[in-house]
Amino acid sequence: MLGQDNFCVVLAGGFGTRLWPLSRKGMPKQFLDFNNNGRTLLKETVERMRRIFPEENIIVSTNLDFYEDVCNQLPDLNPLQVLREPVMKGTAPSITLASYHIRDINPNANILVVPSDLVIRDEAPYIDVIERGMSFVTDNNCILTVGIKPTRPETRFGYIQIDEKKADGIYSVRTFTEKPEEAFAKVFVDSGEFYWNSGMMMWNVNAYIEIAKTHLPEMISQFNRIYDTKHNRDERRSLLYSVYEAFPHISIDYGILEKTDKVCMAIGDFSWNDIESWDLLYDYCAKDADGNVLGMYNYQVYNCNNSMFLCNKEKKLVVIDDLSEFLVVDTDDVLVICRRNNETDFKKYINDAMLKYGEKYS
Repeated sequence: MLGQDNFCVVLAGGFGTRLWPLSRKGMPKQFLDFNNNGRTLLKETVERMRRIFPEENIIVSTNLDFYEDVCNQLPDLNPLQVLREPVMKGTAPSITLASYHIRDINPNANILVVPSDLVIRDEAPYIDVIERGMSFVTDNNCILTVGIKPTRPETRFGYIQIDEKKADGIYSVRTFTEKPEEAFAKVFVDSGEFYWNSGMMMWNVNAYIEIAKTHLPEMISQFNRIYDTKHNRDERRSLLYSVYEAFPHISIDYGILEKTDKVCMAIGDFSWNDIESWDLLYDYCAKDADGNVLGMYNYQVYNCNNSMFLCNKEKKLVVIDDLSEFLVVDTDDVLVICRRNNETDFKKYINDAMLKYGEKYS
């Protein structure tokens, strides 16, 4: 267990369409129970953090739309530990808001930022890299990312290229590359210099604010005004709501990480997965002896293999026969039946539905 100067920020405010129609704008993947075992990705992440950080030092960053979902899924967490972004503005504003919030609690805080939808299999080496990383940022004024050694040329992840060694398992960063083409991904993997960007970051709060001030000066100026010591909590909230809409919609990668020379990377030697596609979700979910994911309440499955069947209706009986490597997703308003590994076509399904029906099924 880390000490009282160490805090964790769990990012739970984003949404995407890669797992549509299961993941929606109103119910993104971090709130979903893919294995029907009562454990969502958000719950698993917070439970993992509770084994590393003091309970009161875990902050969940979300937005007004998902605030109640977070509180309902984490009833044991103090609602004051759920930080609400007034509107969705990307990871740079939301993470900076969380950093100022934590600095107001502890002006010497070290912070781990972690997405709420990561799958971690090997917890011991995962905890080890966090402990080493938090120690490193205590004495080094930098942003420390965590990179995973790639096992294949993956185009769905970002890559970090390492440079000079700074400590055991920690290097300065030369470049960031966001989701490269397959040819470049192969070159990256073969070079041995590139690692998957896990989305995890660590820093000392004062170092982060100084770095952010160089690249996002107007935003930092506004946060300094909001968190002036003369303001009470209600006044700060009013100021935050009055200026937040004007902040740029910008990721921390583009706004800060790709521009600063004060960024390092720790090698994470643990099994990691960012569920960015149906194939990656298939890898994550429990399977039967025939390789089928059976995410249904009542079902009869015959002569099927290596398929994924998901239905969120508790009273519905699902009968499936003679399917191989298929994806069947049945929600309240959308039914999808297609080959499991046709990600390119899946983007077409989503775009066509949007063109024909607008936001109705988004």
